[in-house]
Amino acid sequence: MIVPDKLSALIVDDNAYARAAASATLRKLGLTNIVEVDGGAMAVGSLLANRYDVVLLDWYMPEMNGAALLQVMRDPRFGANGAAPVIVMTAYPNRETIARARQLGSTEVLTKPFTAAQVGSVLGRLLPHGWDLPPDAVSGDAQARIFL
Repeated sequence: MIVPDKLSALIVDDNAYARAAASATLRKLGLTNIVEVDGGAMAVGSLLANRYDVVLLDWYMPEMNGAALLQVMRDPRFGANGAAPVIVMTAYPNRETIARARQLGSTEVLTKPFTAAQVGSVLGRLLPHGWDLPPDAVSGDAQARIFL
């Protein structure tokens, strides 16, 4: 059984509101060990220093976008921490973006805005023993969306 508060997550997004919303979604699902960084370069440093169970990565960022970060992470020289499952987050999904993300090693692609239930479902596919949404994770309206 996976204990959510034992999992660690890295959120990489240049938008502070988007980082906060993604972090709030993960907290709603029971994760407490969450690190937020505002770009790819900071993410590289954090990934070199720490092991994460999952990375939520914005696709469109200035300077070092999601594609560039995935290339760095998935390079064999990067080391074991680069093998963490990556969930690409994008408000502009299209076939090319999804195909490119998968080609570069993304595990999943989430379209913004997304719900806590959608994130929980993705985590269920990524994590070795699945994932059960906490009963209050989608309290009230299961369609409530996190707008990023």
